[in-house]
Amino acid sequence: MRKVTFLLALPLLFTIYLGVVENKSTEAAESNVREIGTALNAVSIPGAAYGKSPDGEEDWIYAVSGGSPAVFNVVNAESGELVNSFSLEGASNSWALTVDPDGNVYMGTYSNGTLYRYVPGSDHIENLGKPLAGESFIWRISSDEDGNIYGGTYPSGKVFQYNPETDEFRDYGQMVEGQQYVRSIDIYKDKAYAGVGTNGANLVELDTETGETKQIPLPDKFSGATNVYDINVVRNKLFARVTGASTILVYDLKTMEVIDEIEDANGIDVSQAGPKNNIYLIRNEQLYSYNLNTLELKATGFDDLFSARGFGWINLGTKEFPGKTLASISWNGEIRKYNPITGNTEITPGQIKGEPVDIQSLTQGPNGNIFVGGYFSGGLAEFDYQADQLTEYKGLGQIEGMVTHNNRLYMGIYTGAELFSYNPDNPYELGKNPVEHFSLKDKEQDRPFALVSAGDKLAVGTVPDYGKLGGALTIFDPTTNEYSFHRNVVENQSVISLAYKDGLVYGGTSVWGGLGIQPTEDEAKLFIWDMENEQKVLETVPVPGEKAISALTLDDEGNLWGLTSGVLFKYDTQSNQIVRHEELYSLNWDAVGHLWRGGALTFDDDGNLYGQTHNELFKVNPETWEKETLAEDATLFAQDADGNFYFARDHKLYQYQR
Repeated sequence: MRKVTFLLALPLLFTIYLGVVENKSTEAAESNVREIGTALNAVSIPGAAYGKSPDGEEDWIYAVSGGSPAVFNVVNAESGELVNSFSLEGASNSWALTVDPDGNVYMGTYSNGTLYRYVPGSDHIENLGKPLAGESFIWRISSDEDGNIYGGTYPSGKVFQYNPETDEFRDYGQMVEGQQYVRSIDIYKDKAYAGVGTNGANLVELDTETGETKQIPLPDKFSGATNVYDINVVRNKLFARVTGASTILVYDLKTMEVIDEIEDANGIDVSQAGPKNNIYLIRNEQLYSYNLNTLELKATGFDDLFSARGFGWINLGTKEFPGKTLASISWNGEIRKYNPITGNTEITPGQIKGEPVDIQSLTQGPNGNIFVGGYFSGGLAEFDYQADQLTEYKGLGQIEGMVTHNNRLYMGIYTGAELFSYNPDNPYELGKNPVEHFSLKDKEQDRPFALVSAGDKLAVGTVPDYGKLGGALTIFDPTTNEYSFHRNVVENQSVISLAYKDGLVYGGTSVWGGLGIQPTEDEAKLFIWDMENEQKVLETVPVPGEKAISALTLDDEGNLWGLTSGVLFKYDTQSNQIVRHEELYSLNWDAVGHLWRGGALTFDDDGNLYGQTHNELFKVNPETWEKETLAEDATLFAQDADGNFYFARDHKLYQYQR
C-alpha cells in the first residue's frame, strides 16, 4: 500500500486550475438507445380502508397499489375478487385512506400530494386537487363525524382540512416548528390528534374550530423517539405508536394521561372495537386482542403477519366465521381474517394486479449481467444481456446501492442499512442466497447508497436515519462476516460515493442527513480513509459551494475524478491537489431539498469518461473536457461485460448500444 504522510484534515487543497471553461457539448441521438422493458412488478400497499358496497351486501377493501401511476383498487373482502380499479394519474402511492360517515372513500397520495374521492359504485375517481401548495406527501387522513377530512403532510409538517360541503381546503399550518412530517392523524370530537416527527417525536392536539394547538407530553423515556408513526382513536382512548421504540402509548382522552404501554408493536394501526370490547393489533408479528376495559393483552395465535394495513370488521355469515370477523389486508395484497368467536383464521389472496416498480439502482453483477433494484416495493431483477432476458426475484427490500465483490453481488438495502449478498451462479432462495450480513439500524443508519470493493474487504457509505445527521463508513470483511463502523467520518455529513485504490478509500459526502432535519454544514467534503491503519488521513472541500459529491472514479494513472451534481473535478492523488474542475450542468442548490444520489462516473477502455447526471447519459474527453450527451431522460448508470451502457426511465430499463 502506498504510504500517506499528509495531514488528517485540510481546509482546502491548493487548486492548480479553478476556471470553469466553456462547456462544448454535443446533443444526444436516440439511434443507439434500445428499450429493454419493465424490470420489476409488485403489489405494494402502504395503506387501506374498509367499507361496504352501495347495497350494503358486500364488504369491500379499498387499497392503493404503488406504481407509475398508482392504482386504486376495490376488493371483495370475502373472496378477494377485484371489484374495480382506477389509475391515479400523477400519484406514486398512498398511505392515506379513510371512509367518511356516508361511505365515501378518500385517499391522499404522494409524490403529487393530491386528495381524491371515490363514491362506492361510481365509474370514476374524483381529483379534489392539492390541499396545500408545496406539500408532496399526504401521509395519513381521517374523517370527522360531519364528513370533513383531515390530513397530515410533508415536507412542511402541516395539517389541512377538506370541507366537502364547500369544496374548500383549510391550512392549519405547521404543527411543530421545524418538524417536516405529520405522519399520523385521527379525530376525537372537535380535536384532531397529529403524530409528528422525525427530529424527535411529538403528539399534537389541534382544535379544528379555532386552529389552536398544544403538545401532549410523551413519557420521559421516549425523549429519544423519532416519530409518532400511528394514531388511532377508539372510543375514549387514543393509541399512539412511537417509533424508535415501537411502543403504543394508550391515552385516556378524558384526562390525556398515559394509562398503558404496549411494547413491540408492529403497526400500522389498531382496529376499531369488536366483540367483548376488544380491539386488535399486531405485536411481534402476531395478532393480539386488547380489552378496552381491563387493558388485558392476549395473543390469538395468528402469527407470521408482520404489519397490518388497517383493520375492518366484516360479516361472512358462515359456521366457521359467525358474527363479526376481523379483516386486514397486507402489504402484498393478502387478506387476513380472524374470527374472535371461533378463533378460526384464513388468508385469501387479493386479486390485485402487480404494478411496474420504478428502478432505484443498477450495477453490473459478477456474471457480467445487469442487476436492477426496485424503489419502495423493492425486489431484484437480472438482465442477461446475451440471452436478452429479464428475470425477477422477490423478497428483497429497496436496494439503494449495489456492487460486485469477490464473485458476489452486494446490496445495500433500506431501511436499517442492511447488507445482503447474492451469488448468481446458485439458485435464488431468500435467506440462503441472498443472505443478510448485518444491519446498522441500531447505529442510526438507514440508506446504504455507496458501496465499493476495497481489496479483500467491502466499504459501505450510509445516510443516517430520519431526523438524524451523521452518516458512516463501514468496512466489512466477508471472510469473517465482521465489520468495523465509523460514524461521522465527516462531521454531520452522509457518505454517498466511494472509490478505492492501493489501500485507500476515497469518499464523497452530502451535507444532508436523514429526512426531517436540516443540514448544519455548508459544503460537501472529499475524504481519504487508510484501510490498514483504519483512520481518516485527509478531508477537504474539492469544489467550494457544492453540497454533495455524488460520484467518484479513478483513471489508469491513479487520478481521482469526482462529480458533485453538475461539477466535474479531477484530483491528483500523488500531489493531493485539485487539478481542475468544470461545471457541466448548472444547479441552484437553494432549490434542492436533499441529494444522496444523482451521479455516476466510470472510465472505459477507450479512455473516455462516461457517466450520468441531471437526467443525461454523457461522455467526457478527459484531455479536452468536451462533453457529449449520449441519451436524455436517463437516470442511473451501469455497464455490461460487453461495454454497453444501461439507464432507467421510471420503471423501464434501457440499453445504450455501443
